[in-house]
Parts: sequence; structure tokens; C-alpha cells
Amino acid sequence: MGSLRHAAYAALCTCFLVGEGQPLAYQPNYRSIALRALSRMYAMDFHGADLLFKALDSTFGPYAGTAYLRALSYSWRIEIDPATTWFDSFWERALYITDSLLDCCYTQPLEKYFIGFANRALEVRRLYVRGKLIASVWKARELLSLLEGIRKYAHLYPEMQLELGLYEYYIAYFYRNYAIMRPILAFFPEGNESQGLERLERCANDSLNYTRFEAMYFLGYIYLYQAKIPEKAEYWLRKLSTKFPENPLFRRMWCEALYVLGRYMEAREHALAWLNKYEESCHMPPCHLVYDRYPSAEAAQAYALVGMTYREEKNYAAAQSAFERMDTLLAKLPRLPAPVWARLTREAALLEKRMGKSEAASRRLKLLQERDDVPLYLKAPLPD
Repeated sequence: MGSLRHAAYAALCTCFLVGEGQPLAYQPNYRSIALRALSRMYAMDFHGADLLFKALDSTFGPYAGTAYLRALSYSWRIEIDPATTWFDSFWERALYITDSLLDCCYTQPLEKYFIGFANRALEVRRLYVRGKLIASVWKARELLSLLEGIRKYAHLYPEMQLELGLYEYYIAYFYRNYAIMRPILAFFPEGNESQGLERLERCANDSLNYTRFEAMYFLGYIYLYQAKIPEKAEYWLRKLSTKFPENPLFRRMWCEALYVLGRYMEAREHALAWLNKYEESCHMPPCHLVYDRYPSAEAAQAYALVGMTYREEKNYAAAQSAFERMDTLLAKLPRLPAPVWARLTREAALLEKRMGKSEAASRRLKLLQERDDVPLYLKAPLPD
């Protein structure tokens, strides 16, 4: 059955195959629709994005680039709503179709290397989002066979700068910070954190680059959580949140950057604006993206952030109220990745410790220590 399906893809590709000159992804009509679809996706209008993907299929025929954009769209739904596995089967099918089209039809470097690498990277990304850090690094070994092609053609195809930048940054970052991973990372070519970030910034400033908003997101993520440069994180996350105000992930991360910078009132104001919409929309939590654009996984994290801002201002009553709402939502999200759940639980325990409720704080910390899937740094004693 698999071989027949593969033959069918090959036959379709033969009908629509583009010439060796310009990759389909760079042809103006295709690019225009694809960029609109990406904007719809980041704006949480996944239905609108799907309609534009169908328009690409009907106009240009089966194409690996379109199949990959579908896989990316499902990947974002998983990233924004990791407490549900609803989209996993659709995501896996889109990955399979992308690989089938690449295998049967396309020899252009853009397709072979950029799309091939990006498709494999989505699997690495899902493992990371689900809290399986070691597994994600192990899976990343599959990218090595395509890395040389990315390096060779990155000067011709700007989108490849994203992949090369992420590779250079994360290989160096993980090698420096995670000794347990070094035996695995010894098989990878060396990375360079500053060079990787420079490549990402070039992508983020290129308005015609398919990876522009991906680059902005990763810059915000890296500067906020890993490089610990909150001023730069706030810059990129503010740009994303301003462009896509309905995206809860972009907004929450921007608010987290504001929190780290000590701008508590501003962080709380922007978080509550989104939470008010969540409460109006989600009458019976949990809500997931399969129903609307206000997932409870993001709401739980936003309430924790609001509680953190009140905690730092020593408004403990308001902080406690926000964390109680967070607890209510977390109880309805049993599939929330362990590192996310643990981080939120730890923030609530810190409030309880500062309020003098040492026993309550200890109970929360014990919950973290009893789980094998919680990272060790989240099990450490609470700071003062």
C-alpha cells in the first residue's frame, strides 16, 4: 500500500513539476499566497491559513513547500496548546506527505536541503516542546546528513540562514550548559552562539523571508530564556506581539520579558487584556485550539505571570488569587509538559514561602521532587 501511495505522489508531481531554474517557492504568485498564509497562521487564524494552503494546492499542484507549511501550522498548534495531542496525527501526516514529495520529485537545493532539514527539525521541536530535552537532541542527529547542503547553499537561499543560525547557536549552547549531552554532541560539527544569533537577526529583518517571524520568535525565546538578555528579548517579542496581538504565546513571552525587566505593571496590563478575552470565551475550561483561539495551557501560564508580578510588588492577596486560578486550570490539564507544570508550581511555592506558609511551599516542592520527568534545576531549594 505504501509503495502505491508513493507512486501516486510521484505521478502527481510529474504533472506539476517546475523547471530547474527558479524554485516554485520563490515565484511571485506562490510567494504572495504563502506569505499571507503564514501571517494568518501566526495571527491564530488557522482556518484561514488552511484555506490558503488549499489555494496553493489547487493553483500550483502538489508541492513539498506547501506540505511543509501545513506541517508547520500543526506544529504551531502543538506549541501553543501542548496539553492536547489532538493535532499530532495531522502533523504526522503532513510530515509524511512532505517527505514523499521530496523523495519523488524535487532536486532543487531549496527543497532538498531547506525543506528537508526544516521538516526533520519539526520533530526535534515537538520533543523539546513536550519536555523531552535529551530525546530532542538525540533526534537532531538526523539533521546532520543535510547540514553540509545547508552550509553550501545558505548564501543563495536566505531561508537557510534560519536553520544554520539555530544549529550554530543550540549546538554551542547545549554543549556549554549540559554536560550530560556532550557525548552525543561530540558527533555534531561545532557551533557558535554569537554567529548563530547574527544569522537569526538577518532573517528577522528580511521582510520577504519565509522564516522572518520564526526568526523573531526564536530570537525572543533565546534572549529571554537562554542568553538572558531581556532587553533584546523584549524588543523582538514586542514586535511579534504588536504584529499578532491575538497570539497568546507571543504576548505571554513579551510579558515575561517585561517581568524580568521589572516592568511589573506593564507586564500585568498586557497579560490581563488577553486573559479577559480568555474568560469571556472559555466558559468551561479547559479550552483548546480545536475549539477556539484561547487555549487553557496559555491561560494558566498567563495567570502565573500575573501572580508573579503581584508577588514582586508584595501584593500577596492579589498574587494568591492569580495563582489559585492558575491551579484550577492546571488541574484540568493533565497532559501539560512536566517542565511547564513544574515551573508554574515552583513560582506558586515561592509566593507561599514569602507569605510565611512554609508547609504549603514544601508540599509543592515535594510534588516536583517526586516526579522523574521534572528537570533537576526545578527541584532545587527555593530562593529567599
